[in-house]
Amino acid sequence: MLRLKRQYGLRSVALQWFSSLYLSGRTFPSRSRGMYVINCLYIPCSVPQGSVLGPRLFILYTADLEDHVAEHEVSFHAFADDTQLYVHALSS
Repeated sequence: MLRLKRQYGLRSVALQWFSSLYLSGRTFPSRSRGMYVINCLYIPCSVPQGSVLGPRLFILYTADLEDHVAEHEVSFHAFADDTQLYVHALSS
């Protein structure tokens, strides 16, 4: 929400619309041993898959990822709807 506000200038109704419809109060049903559990997991931050705006929101959400991973010597691959982070480690 801060990125939408600070970097992209969304304000007022538009920002509230994104919050209420796409980015806040999202949950995911959890599974244990293949069976759904009554409790749902709260998702504090993510981009909804399958929505029209999902791909664009994912791009906005990961826009500065390259800068942050470079600071910590982490490599990554970015795909249309997924990102893979990996670290090179020496074996003993």
